[in-house]
Amino acid sequence: MGNKVFRPKLWALGLTVVLCGAMIALGIWQLGRGQDKAELLARYEAAAERPPREMTAGAWAEPGVIERASVAGRFDGTRQLLLDNQSHERQPGYRVWTPLLLNHGGVVIVDRGWIPAGGDRSKPPPVPVPQGEVRFTGYWRTLPEPGMRLEVDNCAPAPWPRIVQYPTADELRCLYGQSVPGGLFLMDADAPGGYVREWGAGPELSPGKHYGYAAQWFAFAAVLAALFIIYSFRPRT
Repeated sequence: MGNKVFRPKLWALGLTVVLCGAMIALGIWQLGRGQDKAELLARYEAAAERPPREMTAGAWAEPGVIERASVAGRFDGTRQLLLDNQSHERQPGYRVWTPLLLNHGGVVIVDRGWIPAGGDRSKPPPVPVPQGEVRFTGYWRTLPEPGMRLEVDNCAPAPWPRIVQYPTADELRCLYGQSVPGGLFLMDADAPGGYVREWGAGPELSPGKHYGYAAQWFAFAAVLAALFIIYSFRPRT
């Protein structure tokens, strides 16, 4: 480029810096999500090696801790929640959260797995529950949190089953009373009365996809920077 000189336009420089910065930030964010998923998988694997403990009223999930647990009680099929925006193999759907009335008092929210949304989103799909007393094991953990929380009131009056967006512990206590502990019970995949369950093994938990997204964002930033440099060389005047 002996007959050309590097002479970038100010608007192009500013735009490139902003876009590259945004792409790099997205790549770093995806790296963080991948690391979070890797740590979550490790906690599931560690929990699977320990014997389950009996859940009792007042139990509280410790942040970052996943443990094996067992429960006994009766499902309340009249007040179920459908956690919205949940996908399985790229198909939209819900996670079914059903309150379990423990034999010794108290309520535990049980995640019974994923179901497809169906064609009409205005009509929640039927979610029958097992009748009578049930006993099963699973994982006990803190409530899942979204990457970005929407401003919604999950406690607002609505027909059951309610479609919700990542309710907090306070919202669950608003819906079910103060006896609801701050946590979520994930029903084992072989327990009857549930739906699609892939705790610690589903593709949604794979850290690899986030690392792939991060690599794409970094590559986009590199390509944009290279194009900016190439087209900023102009003939000498």
